[in-house]
Order: sequence, then structure tokens, then C-alpha cells
Amino acid sequence: MNTFVNRFVIGASAFVAVLSCTEAPRNTEPLVDPWLRERTPVNLRLESQIGAAVISDDWRNDGEGSIVVNLITSGLDMSAVKVEALDFKFPDSEYCPKASVAPGGTLDFSSGKASFTVTAYNGETRTYTVSYTQFKDPLEGTYTFTQVGGLLDGSAPPCAFIIVGGWDDAVVRSTVMDKWWHWGTGYMPTDEDDNTLSFRLEEADPETGATYGTLVNTPGDNGLYANYMYNNSIDVNDKYRIFPAGKSRWAKPGDGTIVVYDYADEEYANPLWSVELVEAGDHTYAGQTFNVPNLAFGRSFPGPFDVIDWNWPDTRWFTDNVRNTFWLVKKDADTPIPDHSDYLD
Repeated sequence: MNTFVNRFVIGASAFVAVLSCTEAPRNTEPLVDPWLRERTPVNLRLESQIGAAVISDDWRNDGEGSIVVNLITSGLDMSAVKVEALDFKFPDSEYCPKASVAPGGTLDFSSGKASFTVTAYNGETRTYTVSYTQFKDPLEGTYTFTQVGGLLDGSAPPCAFIIVGGWDDAVVRSTVMDKWWHWGTGYMPTDEDDNTLSFRLEEADPETGATYGTLVNTPGDNGLYANYMYNNSIDVNDKYRIFPAGKSRWAKPGDGTIVVYDYADEEYANPLWSVELVEAGDHTYAGQTFNVPNLAFGRSFPGPFDVIDWNWPDTRWFTDNVRNTFWLVKKDADTPIPDHSDYLD
């Protein structure tokens, strides 16, 4: 019996050994050189793009990929967004893939997304769907003026202008209409109170975060811009004007200020002056407190504030020793007016 068992075990072991030496058939695809299948861009840059594109392949479907970019869409023709760069690894290699769009071409984002196809050296393709997020600046939008009553005289005509001025220990804060008799027909400070301010973002520096745009100061129903001539004889436009009449440019360098430029200064090379955006609430300047109902755009002046006249004329803060001027506004929309470009033209 033992002999039989031993022979059975030896036979079974030999059978297993034979099976282990026999290669089982495998369901595998032939290996392909990765160079021949390369289809992944390393960079995509579109006009008005901020930052780098995020490029991803779909591991579940080798024929699909996605790209997300951040765009400034204001003033951009979304049906023909220009491709500024589309790069692949080793562009000089004979194995470099080919794309259905090239620098100088355009992508159509009118449906919210665009696509292009990349073809590998061996003929395999991958279609990339390009989507975008909208890059915004909080300043962008539409603003109108907010009138308030007098600060020195509650019965004064309402206006949207506050001024702080005076020599040391004699500082006054008032509305520009608290002394309304100093202004006359044709040059009232309130001529601009029915205007609309339209800010549009045009470009941004992807490295520093600085933003650049255009501003349209549209005339209201009266068709007028304020001409700040005190008593029709003293020109204070250089201090009272917060933003230019008509069209201009603005930049935000990242320090909290808004820098104003002439519209013709397309390179933003010669700043005119700086403006601060003041939030709603009580604010104190040179010891004088006043309330901003919604928002205000303001300018500050360095002095010296040394024009002293012990006759205490109103010029002591209206024209001399001007420290701060403010336009009171409210934001009506986060987008510029629809005909912003028409005003620029």
C-alpha cells in the first residue's frame, strides 16, 4: 500500500512540475513606444489669460483630456479667443504631436467651453476640452453718486461731495454745498451727481497681481460735468476732481490704492494721481468725522496747510489748505455698463 501511495505522490508532483513550465496564454496588447503616443501639452496660453493653465488627462479614457484657464473676459470676443502659446515636450523632435489649433489661431468659447484635438506620431488622438473661470477685480462694476444733506447746515442742498480742509487747529469738514452761494450756474459741483462711473478690467499682471482697466465717467441726464470754479474765479479742479470727465484708465498696484491715468496713456506710464476706496461707516480725517453711507472715492493731499487768514473766510478750507476730497457713491452692479466700449470709441 505504501508503495502505491509513494508512486501516486511522485506522479502527481511530476504532473504539477510539467504544468508550471507551460506558459499560460495572456490577453495583452503589444507594447508601443511612449514617444509615439505622446499627446499631452505642457502649456496653453490664451489672450487675456491670468496664470498658468491647469492641464489634465483622463486616466479612464485615454482619448480625452481637460484644460482650465483663468480669463479676463471684459472686452473679449468669446467666439474667437486667440491662442498665444501651445507647447509640447521636445518640440523639435520628430515625435512631437500635432494639434488642431496653433498659436495665432482661435478657440470658440461662445458655448462656455472650447476644444481641440492632439494627434500623436502614431496617429492616436486625444481631444482636450478647455473651460475657463472669470478673473475679476472687486473694483470692476458700475457706480452712481449718493447725495447727502449738509454737514454744517442741514438745510443745504444735497450733494455727493465732502471736503476736509483748514490749517492746523482750524480744520473743517463740510459738503461742497454747505456754502452753496460760492457756486453759480454752469459750474455747480452737483452737475456730476447724476453721472455714472463704469470700471472695466482690461488686463492683469500674473506675477504681481496688479490690475489695469478703463473707466468711463458718463454724463447724466443734464449732459454736464462739474467745473469746480470757486466763486467763478478760483480753479480747484486739481483737488476736487476724483476721476476725469469722459474716459480714463486706472490701475491697482496691490497697495490698496487706485492710480488714475489719462486714457491716451496705454502703457500706464504716467500716473495722474491716486484715489482710495472708502467703505461705508464713520471715518475720521484730520480729526473731523463724517459718515459714508455706502462707498466713497477719495483723494488726500500732503500740504503744507499753512495759508492762515484770521478773517476766517470760507476759502480757508474750500480752496486753501485742502486736505481731503470725496465723491460719495454706491455700487449698482459688478459689471461695467453695456455700452462701455462705445464710450471708449
